[in-house]
Amino acid sequence: MEDRGWKVALSLLYPYPLFSIFYPPPSVFWMVTYFRVNCLTTVLSGGCFNLIEYRYLQPADAEAAAEIHIEGQPGTVLTLLGRPFLQEMYRAVCCSQWGEGIGVYDDGELVAQTAMAVSSPKFFAEFKRKHLWRVALPVMWATIKNPKIISYTVKGWSYADQTRSPEREGDVIFLGVKRDYLRQGLGPEIVRYMFGWAGTIGLTSANFMVEKRNRPMRWMIGELNDLYVAHEFEAYGRTMLFYKIPIASNLADAKLPTGQPFTPAYHYSKNGRGAS
Repeated sequence: MEDRGWKVALSLLYPYPLFSIFYPPPSVFWMVTYFRVNCLTTVLSGGCFNLIEYRYLQPADAEAAAEIHIEGQPGTVLTLLGRPFLQEMYRAVCCSQWGEGIGVYDDGELVAQTAMAVSSPKFFAEFKRKHLWRVALPVMWATIKNPKIISYTVKGWSYADQTRSPEREGDVIFLGVKRDYLRQGLGPEIVRYMFGWAGTIGLTSANFMVEKRNRPMRWMIGELNDLYVAHEFEAYGRTMLFYKIPIASNLADAKLPTGQPFTPAYHYSKNGRGAS
């Protein structure tokens, strides 16, 4: 990413195209220079040639999504359950009407992603019923190697009880950016796409469970409008804050991902009842 980006950026610094051997008129010189300077600014901010895309996750992205999860949350209960478990969970996010994932792609490579449960009770109940059996052996082996995660796993099944999110409130399962792409604004931007999508299916709130010590994440979501801490609780030996962020208050600069979801998410009608 860095090599390609600098090559593009440096090529735009030249006042003439590399193949130009004739002197153009002054008006052409300034037009080309103006284009190159402005395009350079856009490239450095991640645009111009549309190398960065925000689109719906697909089941084929599950392996890359799991790697981002592992890098972003080492030592947490879901990571300790192993790669096969995470890969199956992200496939479920794409395949279930109760989940959705949005990815950030740099020239086709997944470099950041977020996953959200439209309804945590329904998503995780479906995951246990339809997907967990596929990774039962790897999960069993992970628990044998690390017995302490058994208690964490048992507590993890009560995730929906811990969030206490009613219908029409979606819970963010994960949001992470690859290390090489940190501090480039991808995190706040993917949140805008998440809110844009959430608004289209009738969700009223996006809920984040954030470790109290995670200051970067708390700062990032602290920029959103009308958020508040619904409750604080202990989970897996850590103090967690449960933020609720109204969708309607954050739609002004929201955006929609490109492409189509693998499985369209459940839609809520204006009266709160399901439309699909």
